[in-house]
Amino acid sequence: MSPPIPDQSVVPSNPSSLPTKNDDRAKGESRKGMSNAAIVGIVVGNAVVLLVLTSCVAAYFCRRYTREMREKKSRQSSCSSEKKVYAGVNGNGESDPDRSKLVFFDRRKQFELEDLLRASAEMLGKGGLGTVYKAELENGSIIAVKRLKDANPCSKREFEQYMDMIGKLRHPNIVRLRAYYYAKEEKLLVFDYLPNGSLFSLLHGNRGPGRIPLDWTTRISLVLGAARGLAQIHQEYNALKIPHGNVRSSNVLLDKNGVACISDFGLSLLLNPVHATARLGGYRAPEQAKIKKLSPQADVYSFGVLILEVVTGRAPLQYSSSARNRDGQDLDVDLPRWVRSVVKEEWTAEVFDPELLRYKNIEEELVAMLHVGLACVVEQVDNRPKMSEVVKMIEDIRVEKSQVGEDMDGNRISVSPSLATTATTATEDA
Repeated sequence: MSPPIPDQSVVPSNPSSLPTKNDDRAKGESRKGMSNAAIVGIVVGNAVVLLVLTSCVAAYFCRRYTREMREKKSRQSSCSSEKKVYAGVNGNGESDPDRSKLVFFDRRKQFELEDLLRASAEMLGKGGLGTVYKAELENGSIIAVKRLKDANPCSKREFEQYMDMIGKLRHPNIVRLRAYYYAKEEKLLVFDYLPNGSLFSLLHGNRGPGRIPLDWTTRISLVLGAARGLAQIHQEYNALKIPHGNVRSSNVLLDKNGVACISDFGLSLLLNPVHATARLGGYRAPEQAKIKKLSPQADVYSFGVLILEVVTGRAPLQYSSSARNRDGQDLDVDLPRWVRSVVKEEWTAEVFDPELLRYKNIEEELVAMLHVGLACVVEQVDNRPKMSEVVKMIEDIRVEKSQVGEDMDGNRISVSPSLATTATTATEDA
């Protein structure tokens, strides 16, 4: 009889190894619990990762959108998104009203608006309509830029019409408008840069020891050039009745050759007519205090004041402190009235700039020029000459250049020393 086969379910008699029903149930529940926790952990972890990724993506696009909006706003406030310089047309030769451009009146030496914005700038002065800067471009050319302020908020079309009227004017004695830029927030006018300063600075700058006086030949030449420029403006725009509106010695500029050019023409168009007289700051005619209106006749009066300024050496805005009667009392009068009072008392020699009295044989010319100025500043508007007549009167004053070269002591004087010095060192204009 073969021995019985041991039961495979029987385990060795080791008490610690005996299986029990309670242990099996606990192990089953443990395996089941760990599986659920792992699933929950995985789901939660994926959700957290997805949330982080979503937040990063949202933050990235939010920052990008904010940056783009800021850049767009910056571009709109300073210039257009397309700043390429054209003569007012797009690539197809058609007008593009949605773009603001730097518009040139010819195609010579064009540059981009970015070049202008990057240029080194030096402020030359402030006026009633804005600030003028000397701008040197990276290519070495130099221009003058007038940044308009508080101009009449006219539409773009009106502004372009005004600029076209100004820009078409061509004359050797008128500062040329080369280009303009129009935007709602910014308006720029680009002119040729004239390196020799203004008639005002030559007459009144550095008064005192060490000053180089402006000789008579140069003075009469500059007055004649300014007169010709103003006469051309009156002739060109006679039908439209557009005056200069801002005639004064600081608006008579000298180019690299010492030729006088009148500037700031046409800016009166950018002002409300009621405010133009007060804002432009030229030498005002007496009737303008009542009618508040610019006119060619008022320009003639202003030019007469300029002539008196040249022959007397007195700045019209500063004359009160230096005008005195025989008793030494200050005369609270304007320059034309002071000149009339002195001439009436037959103190004519006291009218003239002492710097001119050093020259010989020019007394007749000084007196003749004085009378031209007085003819322009008569209070009766209809009795004033036209600018074309003023030009003829100045041309008839004969200047003996050979006599201007010596002073009263017989010493040789170089012609226009102040001009010659400036012109030699000045940078050529663009």
